[in-house]
Amino acid sequence: MNEIALPTQEEARALTDRIKIAVEGTWQLIREAYTSRTWAVLGYDTWDAYCTAEFGETRLRLPREERQEVVASLRDSGLSVRAIASATGLSRGSVSNSLTEVSNSGHLPSKVTGTDGKTYTVIREPEIVDAELVDEPARPEPPKQKRRPLPEAFTDAGRDLTRAAERLARLTEDDRFARNRENTHHQVPELLGALEHTTRLVTAMNLPAAEASEEARRWWATSLHKISDALTDVANSLEKEL
Repeated sequence: MNEIALPTQEEARALTDRIKIAVEGTWQLIREAYTSRTWAVLGYDTWDAYCTAEFGETRLRLPREERQEVVASLRDSGLSVRAIASATGLSRGSVSNSLTEVSNSGHLPSKVTGTDGKTYTVIREPEIVDAELVDEPARPEPPKQKRRPLPEAFTDAGRDLTRAAERLARLTEDDRFARNRENTHHQVPELLGALEHTTRLVTAMNLPAAEASEEARRWWATSLHKISDALTDVANSLEKEL
């Protein structure tokens, strides 16, 4: 019988970190699918039907010791008890019990997003032991203030994005970055999410129809090709390691 080749400590740690990153990325994708109403776009009537049809038995089963942390994280992102139960395969009672423990510690969002896409206020019933969290329709919101002109808001948001990206890029020039590189990988899901949002933004701007000079158009095209090529190189390198 062949003996199993044990990994080195470094290989074991790298594999464990990859699992952590993959699991964390999975829950982030679940949160995004719920808040963006992805199931409705795909033609499902409910979030429950979407989870059952698309994932079925492949849904992750949470170890008991991690249940409270993951459930609380999904709740913080606005998922209702029913939505969390559908995504995790837990019963609603188990989800409610986990949230009750979080509630007792004082960490619980005041509002959630229901599967109907509406916002609901979380009402607790402290007189009942282990009371389930009940979602009730939120009170009418006060009249919204007049919105800022879109061009002005767009300019400010673009500047904020640029500053944040520049801060992150400068960190790569820090002399400590090389030895801390592995500790940055857990942020990959969020960074890729930001890139995806930026891609949607550039697409929505419809640059081919913009009234711009030939020089500007050439610069836009060159910059986009440069970014695309750099990301393609990273993706190809990752695939080679599979």
